[in-house]
Amino acid sequence: MSATRRFAGKVLHVCTFFCIVFIFTDYANYAVAGEGKDCPKKKIQLHFWCEVCKEIREFKDCDTANYIWDYKKYKAGSGEYTDAKVHQDLPEGWGCQRIIYSCINKDCEAYEKCIPHPGICEVCMDDITSKKIWSKVVFRCAACNKDHDHPGAGHQLDERIEYIPTLVTPGKCEDCGKPLEAVCTKSGTCPHVPSF
Repeated sequence: MSATRRFAGKVLHVCTFFCIVFIFTDYANYAVAGEGKDCPKKKIQLHFWCEVCKEIREFKDCDTANYIWDYKKYKAGSGEYTDAKVHQDLPEGWGCQRIIYSCINKDCEAYEKCIPHPGICEVCMDDITSKKIWSKVVFRCAACNKDHDHPGAGHQLDERIEYIPTLVTPGKCEDCGKPLEAVCTKSGTCPHVPSF
């Protein structure tokens, strides 16, 4: 057997080995996510917090109002917009965004189960759908047992994302100087549902 054939055979064996490892790892990740483990946090960004809705909003006004026919009345909170005033000019708030992937097919056993990556549903080979879930972030100090709305002194932002402040690491507690932990106020496991 020539040296070229021996080398090609070794390469084929190595490629086969890595393909088997990749398939097993990918399936294990899918199975773990389907068993109810936490889906990973994707982003922690500074947006807006509506105290009335108890939700993070991506815009300064809530999208609860229907199409605004009379902007002056809307801004004044008068007439049909009496409830609108509390949903306007929202204060900034840190939010945790998770992107949920799940099977689109209602007859599939993976329907509304968390799939850890985009692509196709590997159970029924159907399409998947995605949904963004936002929750408010508090910055918790384990040392003095306090929750803060701000990420603390010395926090680091992702400098590659200029248009929306995106947190990389929280800073230190301003009361005791110990590190803060970012905690999403909505907890839960897969499958994600709005009530978690």
